[in-house]
Amino acid sequence: MLHNLINRRDFYDLFHITPAVLASFASKLKLSEHQRIKSAWEHVNAPPTNWWDIPLVRARWNCLITGTSETGYHQYISQKWPDHRRDLLALSLGCGTGHNELTWASLKRFSRIDAYDFSTQRIQAAVDAALKGGYSQLIRYAVGDVFSIEITENRYDVIMVEQSLHHFSPLDELLSRISAWLKKDGYFVVNEYVGPHRFQWTKRQMEAANGLLSLLPVKYKTLWNSNTVKKSVMRPSHLRMILSDPSEAIESDQIVPLLRSKFDIIEFKGYGGSILHLLFNGIAHHFLQNDAETHLYLDIIFQVEDMLLQSHDIQHDFIIAVCKKR
Repeated sequence: MLHNLINRRDFYDLFHITPAVLASFASKLKLSEHQRIKSAWEHVNAPPTNWWDIPLVRARWNCLITGTSETGYHQYISQKWPDHRRDLLALSLGCGTGHNELTWASLKRFSRIDAYDFSTQRIQAAVDAALKGGYSQLIRYAVGDVFSIEITENRYDVIMVEQSLHHFSPLDELLSRISAWLKKDGYFVVNEYVGPHRFQWTKRQMEAANGLLSLLPVKYKTLWNSNTVKKSVMRPSHLRMILSDPSEAIESDQIVPLLRSKFDIIEFKGYGGSILHLLFNGIAHHFLQNDAETHLYLDIIFQVEDMLLQSHDIQHDFIIAVCKKR
């Protein structure tokens, strides 16, 4: 029997449902799985309510990956790999609105970057951003499904998948395709959520996240554009995940084992997220301020996650990997 198929949060929402939400829920039931995935990724803008929106969190990532808060992983990888060339042909899969490709392009290592996403709206936003940034000749965005796009073997020097690999299934098939598309000396760059399948976080993660949440003043816990207070961290039910986005974290726990089986991993860095990701979900906008109190609470939260990672009570849920074709 599937654990956590439905939970008390679902029942709470059921009894507090509005006509608009009910209509949205009913419309999703009519969609196929593929249509629900597309619907989940039609947006191009989102409120700053996730952990990646917090500047000090991003500085923390940099420290864990590159050793300094000022250097991002794009620059770090570009300087260290691959072989100091400046005429690289690259492929980016699941590019979304294209901000990663703009960063790669700014490093002046690529002759061209081909980028695909299956959302027409997101690709259009990416095209507009590249044009505005002066990179429309360097980056070629296109709508495409990673399982059906036609690419010749041994074509690309670098393939990047950044925060989209955990949405793809069957993952084994896709990684085999990526390996075939890489040149013999090609590099595969991965930035990914590799934590529990469908966000079914461990008991230790839940204990830590809820303990930290209880320490925060109420003013840090109200949800975006709402007076509702986030009182607890809960695993989303499988039913909620499937209805909202069937692709979310669908094979996330298989990413690292499959990478190790199909590629030679030459760089591997974890950057946490095992507590921060779930704790800050929905309330991250309160931690954007550059004041002493906010810094104090962030420092406490960072220390707790570090302690749990160092003691191996939890694992890094987010990683950077640079792989070579085997």
